[in-house]
Amino acid sequence: MAEPFAAALQALGFVAQQKDRRGVLQYSRRPNRYLTEWVHDDGDEALFTWEFDLGEFCSDVGWQIGAAEHSFQILYPQFDVRIARDVDAVAREVQLLEQRLNGLDLADPAL
Repeated sequence: MAEPFAAALQALGFVAQQKDRRGVLQYSRRPNRYLTEWVHDDGDEALFTWEFDLGEFCSDVGWQIGAAEHSFQILYPQFDVRIARDVDAVAREVQLLEQRLNGLDLADPAL
C-alpha cells in the first residue's frame, strides 16, 4: 500500500522515478513535453523544482539559442523550494509555477 504522501502525489499526476542512494524518493510530472516538475521526498520535507527543455522548445518553434546548439539548453529555477510533505503545498507550487509560465509574455514592454 502506498504511503499517504506518495498516493497524494500520484493523484496530482506525479510518478515515482527513483530512490537515490540517500533514500530520497524522486517523483516527476510532465504537464507537456518540455516541462518536468519534480518533487524530492526525504521523509521529513519535500523539495519542489522543475526544468523546461528550452533548447527543444526553441528548435520546435523555429528559434535558436546562440550558435544553434539546442542540446542541453535547460531552463530551471535558480533556487529550489523546500516545502512540507503536504500535497497542498506541492499543488500550490505547481500552480505558482504554471501561472508564472502561462503569464510569460516575451513581447511585454515591461521586461
